[in-house]
Amino acid sequence: LIVAAISGILLVLICISGALLVYGKEIQHLISPNNWLVEVKSKPQRLSDLISNAEKTTKDHVKQIRIEKDDAIAWQLILQNGTWVSINQYTNEILYQYQFDQTFYGFVMFLHRWLIYTDNDGNRPFKVFISIASLLLIIEIILGLWLWLKPKKPFKRLKLRKNAPNKTKWYQRHILFGVVSALPLILLAFSGVTFHWKQATQKVIEVATLSMIEAPSKPKIDSKPINVDLDTLLEKAKTTLAGGRIARIYLPTTDAIFSVRVQLPSEHYAYSWRWFNANTAQLIDKYDAVNVSSASWLWNFRYVFHVGSFGGHVTKVLWLILSLLPIFFLATGFYFYIQKKQK
Repeated sequence: LIVAAISGILLVLICISGALLVYGKEIQHLISPNNWLVEVKSKPQRLSDLISNAEKTTKDHVKQIRIEKDDAIAWQLILQNGTWVSINQYTNEILYQYQFDQTFYGFVMFLHRWLIYTDNDGNRPFKVFISIASLLLIIEIILGLWLWLKPKKPFKRLKLRKNAPNKTKWYQRHILFGVVSALPLILLAFSGVTFHWKQATQKVIEVATLSMIEAPSKPKIDSKPINVDLDTLLEKAKTTLAGGRIARIYLPTTDAIFSVRVQLPSEHYAYSWRWFNANTAQLIDKYDAVNVSSASWLWNFRYVFHVGSFGGHVTKVLWLILSLLPIFFLATGFYFYIQKKQK
């Protein structure tokens, strides 16, 4: 009761925002399609033309490009001042210039991860409360399982009786849904905690898998970007994909490294890398996030698992339900408490 009371309000915020994020981008595209959706044509404009037009219009340098799987979604550029630009990759037209947290998806994500607040130094001090609430949810589920297993014949109490009083019916649903969803909810909460308490959760995964987490390391180069041919670099990067796709492009700024984040065919998300010398277009190094240790695979998979993007719409619908279940447990739990106090 105390654990639920302490974490209740935060859990409601986390659950509602998490449920919205499951279909967050789809909702955002539906609200303002002109800012995000484009008509698919034969091939995108030259990368150098896209960058040149964006920098000329915004009066700032582009540092990153994000490319969606769906060709009908506009590319997103991130400028050095933190501004985002949605650009039609087929016509070179700038559709929308924005701050990430001012969009529907960005606002909900900031609420879900950091309770919105960011101080003047760019720190997000409230994100620790999100992790604490998630940890308390794990504790609450474990306590609930213990209370279910403590009496004799626990599986018999999972049966729903049609003729039972209303309070009993809700109690039976509370137990049944709690037992069925216990493991996925614990994993969902734990995967969320990994984005804040990284070192501690990495140790948990390494101990559980008896292996070590391998992290990609960007190579170092002394030279600065001088003679950069972005189109040649992009074509060179495409030849190293082995059937994969380019998800993000990091343009050279302080050094002459042209970095490309790649999703290989066997990956659920873009965790592989390619690094090129921006002046010579030579491949310096690469990292393929396949055939890695069990700990590395789990660590990489945690984001895809947390957002439910690994199994199509079936997984998304299931994750939407799972996201809202803790609110149901809170509501029914406090209902039982009130009923008991009234007696």
